[in-house]
Parts: sequence; structure tokens; C-alpha cells
Amino acid sequence: MALLEIDGEDLRNELAAIGRFILVGLVNTVIGYAIILAALAAGLGDYPANLTGFILGFPIAYTLQRRWTFQSKTKATVLEASLYALCFITAYGANLAIITAGRRLGYEENALVQLAAICVYSGLFYLLTRLIVFRGKAPASLSRRN
Repeated sequence: MALLEIDGEDLRNELAAIGRFILVGLVNTVIGYAIILAALAAGLGDYPANLTGFILGFPIAYTLQRRWTFQSKTKATVLEASLYALCFITAYGANLAIITAGRRLGYEENALVQLAAICVYSGLFYLLTRLIVFRGKAPASLSRRN
């Protein structure tokens, strides 16, 4: 007997949430990446440019993910926003690790390294927000059964 069983409807609901997350992420990534590239062109350097893109994209992402991706019907709370911020910080740390690795390999101020870092951030951020912040607000697709 499997520890995790997912029925067809729950799987469809979860895949729909992932699809919405990806769409929001793509919009937010385009905005953030454009900001990062503009900041690099302005001479800010890797870390300040990256941070600028993420800081400016954060409130947009939170609002869209909360309302559309995870379809939260409850009122936003300080606890929820704090958990979201902690998930962001964790995923952003992974993002910075990719940038640091790229720089150590000789790829400073490289657009592809920035893009790879954003992809790692996005995947990790979905998992963290889905499992920690919005676990009861999206379809309950992963349920433990005996």
C-alpha cells in the first residue's frame, strides 16, 4: 500500500494549481528579469541587480499566488505573509547559491546564470509555499492514507 495516494480529481486540481503558479511565475519572472537586466546595464552588479528584481517582484507575486494560484478565500494574516516571506528567503538563498557558483566558475554578470538561478528559485518556491503557506488553501491533493 502506498504512503501517498492521489486520486484523479486531486491530481487534476494540483496540476491546475501548478499551471497557475507557472503562469504567475512567468509573468513575475519577465518583470523581475527585465528589472535585473536593467540594473545590470546600470552597473549595479550581480547581487544588487538580482536583489532589486526580487524585491520589486515580491508583492506582485504574493498577491497573485495567494488569490489566483492557491485561490485563498481567507483574509491574509501576518503569519501567512511571514511564512511566505520565509519561503521566499529560503528560495532566494538557493538562487544566490547558483549565482555564487556561476561567479566562481568565471561567469560574472551573466544573463544565463541569472536565468538558471531564477529557475531554481521558482521550483523551490512552489514546493515551499504549497507545502507550508497555502497547504490548506489549494485543493488537498496529497493526502496520507493507510
